[in-house]
Amino acid sequence: MHPMLNVAVKAARRAGNVIQRASLNLDAVRVEKKQFNDFVTEADRSAEQTIIEAILDAYPKHAILAEETGAQGIGTSEYEWIIDPIDGTTNFMHGHPQYAISIALAHKGQIQQAVVYDPNRNDLFTASRGVGAFLNDRRIRVSKRFLMNECLIATGFPVTDQSYIDTYLSMLKDVLAKTVWRAS
Repeated sequence: MHPMLNVAVKAARRAGNVIQRASLNLDAVRVEKKQFNDFVTEADRSAEQTIIEAILDAYPKHAILAEETGAQGIGTSEYEWIIDPIDGTTNFMHGHPQYAISIALAHKGQIQQAVVYDPNRNDLFTASRGVGAFLNDRRIRVSKRFLMNECLIATGFPVTDQSYIDTYLSMLKDVLAKTVWRAS
């Protein structure tokens, strides 16, 4: 595993511990509204700070672009870490265990390393440019299926900006029409 990917994995696991502790008492977790249907919790902020500290301990001159604290050192380094401490904050707030920690590393604007860690399932997804993607150290690949009606379709719609909802629903309708099994 690439040394920078190791740092991201370590950071994600530490943040996972912060988030899991917070999830034990969701009623005590402070929540703030950033905008319509967009929230931040103290767990987001604590997890993000944990990730940033782990990264900057290893690479103090790297830039950071984080969801809650914004940009640090952008333009001063060829390396930029991109962080979403709780990807799925709304799910987390409601006790729905569908959220993850997302960390990526770009070098000169191109993503080189990525980690997605699901602390509820202890599933660690990693990817390195030119090496491939892994789930818990097991190689994963894109399905060989190419017909839509043979595929499992999953969707997610933005909850903050619903100005394009008609477009999204139209696209979903198009996808669903291509997945229907038709008798010949």
